[in-house]
Amino acid sequence: AVVSTQSTGDVHSRKPGLPESCAALGAANIDRLVLRHMAGEYIRGRPKNAPEPTVVDTVAPTTPEPTTEQPTTEQPTTSAGIDNIVIPKVYPTCDCWTKECGYCSKMECTVQHDLVHSETGVQVTSVLNRKDLNSIVLYDDEGETVGKFRWNLKGIFLDGCIACRTPWRIKNAKAAEGPNNWEFTLTDGVVRIAIEGEVLYEHALRAECAMVYKRATRFAFYNMGCENSFTLLTEMVAGNRITPDCAGACTDQ
Repeated sequence: AVVSTQSTGDVHSRKPGLPESCAALGAANIDRLVLRHMAGEYIRGRPKNAPEPTVVDTVAPTTPEPTTEQPTTEQPTTSAGIDNIVIPKVYPTCDCWTKECGYCSKMECTVQHDLVHSETGVQVTSVLNRKDLNSIVLYDDEGETVGKFRWNLKGIFLDGCIACRTPWRIKNAKAAEGPNNWEFTLTDGVVRIAIEGEVLYEHALRAECAMVYKRATRFAFYNMGCENSFTLLTEMVAGNRITPDCAGACTDQ
């Protein structure tokens, strides 16, 4: 802003050379300034009655003020935390119907998992069709066979309790080619089949069936072959023969 004044010859009493007409500007209560056309310049402000600042050529380094904060006990984040993440393992669906597994009688060929009280079930990847049955043998704590769960695109079976046709919604959800990811759960006595995370079949067990299958705490795979796989979750405990090559049974396949 440019202020234009006309000198009338009057002189400021304390500052010779300053016209008296400019005194009003200096005494005015100014609360803001508007700067225009000054890009690249800078300003420095100070209180009205403060002494003129001393200009120095160099800026001395400042010493940080002491802090009263208590040192933190939190450990720094390192890549070691990533190493502690447990990644579920994927194993072949090791067939328990072998001599080494005592034809599905030896517990070292089973996986310990409380199916009734767990929100997760048996997660399998296999090709779904009308011919090949996906078969899971269920055991109790004593290693006694509780029953078998079997299913394909033709039918669903649970020994002594379920025998029905596979619903169309499952048939429509299967992959056109290649394997599907599916899960069998028995949570709270309800049989469910989910494909790619979506529950497509559900059947609540009643009376004697619920009493029998609530004992299921182990499972094994029957006649499913090394080309299929299942996910060994962190809450599961695998038998000694549940290995990446099914204790040698899948080495040459």
